[in-house]
Amino acid sequence: MDNSESFADQIDNLLLNTHADLGIVFGFSKKLPAWLLQKPKFGFFNVHFSLLPAYRGPAPLFWQIKRGETSTGITIHKMDDSFDGGPILFQERIQLFSEESFGALNSKLSLLAISVIEKALEKFSNNGNDLVEQDEISSFSFPAVKRDDLLIDWENQTAAEIMNLVNACNPVFGGAITFLNGQELAIVEVSPAILNDVSDFEPGTIVHADGNYGLFVACKYNSFLRINILQNNEAILSGYKLIASGVKAGARFQNSIRQEAVC
Repeated sequence: MDNSESFADQIDNLLLNTHADLGIVFGFSKKLPAWLLQKPKFGFFNVHFSLLPAYRGPAPLFWQIKRGETSTGITIHKMDDSFDGGPILFQERIQLFSEESFGALNSKLSLLAISVIEKALEKFSNNGNDLVEQDEISSFSFPAVKRDDLLIDWENQTAAEIMNLVNACNPVFGGAITFLNGQELAIVEVSPAILNDVSDFEPGTIVHADGNYGLFVACKYNSFLRINILQNNEAILSGYKLIASGVKAGARFQNSIRQEAVC
């Protein structure tokens, strides 16, 4: 393709040269102009990783995992001039497991998408007009992920909510952000934990730092997580490595460096 042309013009030329009647868009985050969508005889169809009209937007998997959804899906819809709008050709619902990371879910859906696209194209070839308009009343969208969306709020998030956030951040966003002893850390992997005979602790407090069993932190409503993998600017660390570096029970993860200074 000629680099001097705009991307839309390059696609337009490709359509002309290949005589394509239909286009499939998969994993492309830019908005195609309305004039280009009309070029193929049957238009463009987009592959979106949610059950539209829910979770429109550029990062549907992040938000579905963070919000603790138990199912997701793949939607094939005809593109219009809105983001993730247009009538639906085909959908397939898929279970979302509670400890599934962004990376694992994205890989799973990417592989499944091949068969879903085949089913959608078969349906289209049998009845190209069998499209279902999206219900705008039940539609909702989320924006692009920002740094504030990655921050752990120990006081207001439960253990399950923090685990969801950690999973949503792994690996694309580098982990859920927290602070310990004035240092920013990203928590990459956690697992739920049940601890007996423990007193009430402030959320974020490390309640056990044991070289044999690992690092355990208290969360809201006296629930607990085991911290498995973290990273900072220097290294990727296991909970055991953090313990070996001198972190002890009683230390407390914080929402911000400012909070540590106040405390």
